[in-house]
Amino acid sequence: DHVTIYPNSTILGGGTVIGSGSTIGANVFLMQSVPSDSLVVYEEKQLRIVDKNRLVGSTEIEWFI
Repeated sequence: DHVTIYPNSTILGGGTVIGSGSTIGANVFLMQSVPSDSLVVYEEKQLRIVDKNRLVGSTEIEWFI
């Protein structure tokens, strides 16, 4: 529910679950489940999963989107 997946993202695995309200950034290769309200991006060649609720009032999310 209410999940945004940006272009060129790949989500693999029959048991991979994307939690509601999550955002999967462009070019992400995801092979694990993600909790609700998460932002998933690649940062310096590492997969980064951030709780979007922590980003309220932060400009950090603007850099990725």
